[in-house]
Amino acid sequence: MHQNMDLCLTDEQPYELDGESTEDDKKAYKDWHRANKMAKNVIRSTMSDTVRGCIEEPEYAVDFLEAIAQKFRESDKAEGARLSRKFNDLKFSGNGSVRTHIMELIDINNKLRELYMGVNDAQVVHVALESLPNAYSHLRTTYNAQKEKWTLNELISICVDEQERIKKESTPTTTVNLMGKNKGKYQNKLKPKKTITKATTEKAAAGKLLKIKCYFCKKYGHMKKQCEGFKKWMIKKGFNKEESSKEA
Repeated sequence: MHQNMDLCLTDEQPYELDGESTEDDKKAYKDWHRANKMAKNVIRSTMSDTVRGCIEEPEYAVDFLEAIAQKFRESDKAEGARLSRKFNDLKFSGNGSVRTHIMELIDINNKLRELYMGVNDAQVVHVALESLPNAYSHLRTTYNAQKEKWTLNELISICVDEQERIKKESTPTTTVNLMGKNKGKYQNKLKPKKTITKATTEKAAAGKLLKIKCYFCKKYGHMKKQCEGFKKWMIKKGFNKEESSKEA
């Protein structure tokens, strides 16, 4: 690609050649028109078929770019109407940064001022306060009650401090219930001690005995060595001579 392709965009078009044109004039004329042709080729190759079909191609690259810009340029009135709606409808939900929200309003108003449709700083302060949620309502009351007007920097600083205060108030605090920790300890001291009697002991022993299972007869209430069936089986097999002699 020719290194001076932008020559047709940065330099004015040279005069047509005539009999008095010098060699430098001829060279400048040739270089400029070569650059113009190359620039048009680049512009044409980067356009979609749809855009290329709706634009009548002019002779010079600079006019070609202007024709493309006209197709995509939004009118000042339409742009101003869009920005005005955004400026008046923009609300702060309470999430995120209130500083960013106010700075966005200021940025929109600066764009409106470029179109001669912006408002003064006092009106920006009023719109910004009205765009805040109910948690900031006392700021609106304070501002409306005083004679002094806030600057934009003062507005941002005050709202940021207020957001920090709201966050601290909305954070739940954890309380320690000391009585809850010692509740069981004190209740145990107040409970009367149980009196252990002989009847209670026998009842507990009987309850445990009912849970014992004999591995010989598979019945509950006694162990294998206490099982009568096991003793008779041992005598029958001749393993218990003492029991056998006693029965004889």
